[in-house]
Amino acid sequence: MKKLFLILSVILFFFMPLDASENMSLEQAIKDGLRMSGAYQNRFLSQKQAAIRLKQSSKNKLFHLELNANYVYRSETMTVEFPGVQIPGMVSIPGQSFEAGLHHNYDVFLSLSQPLFTGGVLSNAVKTDKVREAVEMNQTELEKSSLVGQIKSSFFDYRIALSRKKAAMSLHKKLELHSQKLNDLFSEGLVQKTDLLETRARLEETEMRIHECEQALDQIRIVFHQMCGHYPEEIDLDYQEEGQTREQAFRYFQEHHPILKTLQGQKKIFELQRKSTEGRYLPTVNGFAELHYGKPGIDFFEKEWTLYFQGGVVLNVPVFKWNQRSKEGRIVDIQIQKLNNQRDDFIKEASKNLNQLFSVKKALIQKIENIENMKGYSQQDAELKKALYQEKQIPNKDYLAALQAEKKYDAMKNEVLLQIEKIKVKINTLICRTKEY
Repeated sequence: MKKLFLILSVILFFFMPLDASENMSLEQAIKDGLRMSGAYQNRFLSQKQAAIRLKQSSKNKLFHLELNANYVYRSETMTVEFPGVQIPGMVSIPGQSFEAGLHHNYDVFLSLSQPLFTGGVLSNAVKTDKVREAVEMNQTELEKSSLVGQIKSSFFDYRIALSRKKAAMSLHKKLELHSQKLNDLFSEGLVQKTDLLETRARLEETEMRIHECEQALDQIRIVFHQMCGHYPEEIDLDYQEEGQTREQAFRYFQEHHPILKTLQGQKKIFELQRKSTEGRYLPTVNGFAELHYGKPGIDFFEKEWTLYFQGGVVLNVPVFKWNQRSKEGRIVDIQIQKLNNQRDDFIKEASKNLNQLFSVKKALIQKIENIENMKGYSQQDAELKKALYQEKQIPNKDYLAALQAEKKYDAMKNEVLLQIEKIKVKINTLICRTKEY
């Protein structure tokens, strides 16, 4: 029987289904949130628009074909008259008149035009659209970083609220045990009723704190689910945010931040716009070719449908436009200077925010050391006051205060550790460090 039981146990172990409720990673929840976000998906649509515009501008350098059809009615037509010729002693030639053109005129033609020289306007337009496509990609990265930061912050808010609830529940359990013991002692007349009432009041306060934590958890759960389609209790709680030094963070910010890349892209656009402005004031050359089928054709004296071809080159030379070229160039220079100022201000603001965040992080790390010391003191104090209370040397409320302080420092340490993680999330959001998603 023992062998049969052992065999059945082994079979059940190997064929037992895995737990379907295994927690997922925060990274997977973030990826689901990115897929759900309409704003993030719209950024990809904007990228597609930019790619289409780039294709359009690239085609502008190639030839264009157009099919045209014209109809013109003329109430009068031109008549060419040849007078008669009288040669003495010979035959006379009578005069004649010829009608040139028709009242009803038709012309169907296929035209081809090819830019030959545009002063670099069309080439710069292609380069500009390439830069704009890159700018749209940078804006997509910025949207992603914002959404990732919101989901991570909400997750750590949940963990902080959960830590507060666990601390309150732990205190509640200790108070319950203490209350049960006081009930037994009170029934034997060994303690005063005030001790029992004080403990029950602390129990009620702790229960109220637990309900407040549950309400905060519910609010966070709603927000988290709206962002990624999952609830925070489904997520693995072991996630830790990647950290770095202040110098590393600032270097990453300077090299990868989408706003800095966007400003640099806009500067390139203005520089290309300046070249296009200069190109518009240069001569332009366009070639054309047309295949016509009309009535009358090229010969107005013919009144039949005629097929003919014509082609040539058009040269356009700007002569005088009230010095518009230099004015437009100065406007572009001003725009570039404004972008440089905007970039400098953005870097200064980001540097200030990074300094503040790392300062808070440093203070929190130092705070943990203090909490560890206070936690040790509070444990010793709670044990000492428990013994003193049992010996009736101190009132019950002093022991309750020591017990509450002991649990408070436990919760405070966990909360500070989670606040450090949240600070790291803010740092990574600030520098847009979201390449892994």
